Amino acid sequence: MGIIRKSLMLGTGGLVSGSSKKQRVAKKSLRELQAQTRLQQQALKQQAEAPAAPAPAPVGPPAGWYPSPTQDGVTQWWDGAKWTEHVQPTS
Repeated sequence: MGIIRKSLMLGTGGLVSGSSKKQRVAKKSLRELQAQTRLQQQALKQQAEAPAAPAPAPVGPPAGWYPSPTQDGVTQWWDGAKWTEHVQPTS
């Protein structure tokens, strides 16, 4: 520490900082990094606490009797997601 800075620090009752510019810049960078880390941790915590998104609704026709894709002259039950083994004659 330079003699001028030291005498200013003592003469002003500590109002003038005794640290160098390099030290002040390093401290500021560290504070900014700590603030960013806190924000990232908060975001991760909120993300972990958020409820999972509901599964998307199946896309396709609603459940019901439809002409069978594999057999002629019958209707087959579509459960909304897949064909079942239930068939009936077409009326």
